[in-house]
Amino acid sequence: MSRHIKTLINQLVQAAKARGISQAQLAELVGVTAVGLSKAKSRGDIRASTLEALATELDLELALVPRRSKEEATEAIKAGAFFRTGITPQKKDL
Repeated sequence: MSRHIKTLINQLVQAAKARGISQAQLAELVGVTAVGLSKAKSRGDIRASTLEALATELDLELALVPRRSKEEATEAIKAGAFFRTGITPQKKDL
């Protein structure tokens, strides 16, 4: 099905593991079966409300962002302009 949904579910499961929560425990916390979450993960098919519940349980927020944002951020990082503050650093006297 959708590789993007599979990626989202995998990211949520990885975030849970980083917090010491197994996939089965995460499923139980949001009221789905471990088998159901496993099937959703392999199929890339899950209700938006379940996806949101998984994220909320992990203190994460789902968001849609324009695709170009990532590309623009990458270019800004490469150019050294990602954290521009408008403040010009002063030279130190040596």
